[in-house]
Amino acid sequence: MNSLELTLSAIKEIPEKIPFNPFIMHLAASLLNVDYNHEYCQNPEVLANSMIRCSEFFGIDHVNVSTDAYREANAWGVEIDWKSHTPVAKTHLKIKEFESIETPELLQNRRIRNRVEAVKLLSGKVGGKQCIVGWIEAPFAEICCLFGLINILKLCKHSDWEKRIKKLIERILPIQKEFARLQIEAGADIIGAGDSAISQIGPMRYEKCCLETSTELFNYIQKDVPVLYHICGDNSVIDKEGRDMLKLVSKTNAAILDLDYQVDLKLAKEKIGKSNCIRGNTNTQVLGSETYSVMNVYNEIKNTIEIGKPGGMYQYAAGCEWPWQPLTMASRNLGIAKALIEKLGRY
Repeated sequence: MNSLELTLSAIKEIPEKIPFNPFIMHLAASLLNVDYNHEYCQNPEVLANSMIRCSEFFGIDHVNVSTDAYREANAWGVEIDWKSHTPVAKTHLKIKEFESIETPELLQNRRIRNRVEAVKLLSGKVGGKQCIVGWIEAPFAEICCLFGLINILKLCKHSDWEKRIKKLIERILPIQKEFARLQIEAGADIIGAGDSAISQIGPMRYEKCCLETSTELFNYIQKDVPVLYHICGDNSVIDKEGRDMLKLVSKTNAAILDLDYQVDLKLAKEKIGKSNCIRGNTNTQVLGSETYSVMNVYNEIKNTIEIGKPGGMYQYAAGCEWPWQPLTMASRNLGIAKALIEKLGRY
């Protein structure tokens, strides 16, 4: 069973072993000593080669084209600031002016074309063997990229906040579907959907504004390939009315839920059951700080594997992107994780 078959088999059943699928971005660039912003994020050939080399070196079962959250936003007109350690928004759109902005032609945008080209290159080089993960932003994350999280949260002061937020999401949804389709046609085996900010709005607002459109988007994509729903932060909150965030994100029908380290993995498995495969969620603070010893790292990873493994439908990863600095520590810790998967991950 190759890496693609192993990853897909874990979605609905007990695989031969736990797939080793840590979320890698900066580490792939660091391993080949290429500049992240100006080479890795802007040159599809560099991205594809870096991901392949990284996956081969560490025995990772997937390659992915995620680099930052602002590809779709750039197509809408958001300017990119390349001065940070990762691409971020230099400007945001104004909500009041959004209706007057023309819907983008995606393939006219260089950043969109680059991501699609990266998928094509990966498909040509490792297609059918490695699992190729394309990437879009989930609906709430995308409107935050377009307008800024604070400006979206300010909408919640209005009595008709639900209508205002849903109107923004409904406008962007066709573009998200198209971006996913372009990557599927280029050879993506899975589409990742990043939702970096939903832990900031709580279960009630998520249910009212995001659940329906996220489910619509994922169902559209999953006519062809599975969806990996990457949700940052503590998404295990239960509000005073009993709305359970874990159960809500499970209802999106995403094939895989990528859970951050703040979520109790044992509790998540109990609540989600067989509704979704889980990926995650070793503590990135332990993995990314030199204050933790090798044994701290070993025990943290071992605990994640032992909790995630029972019953299958689990893939190993850290809570979010694998830490990448310093490179020697990042490589050491990833090597520990791979060794433990080989030792403990077989069924």
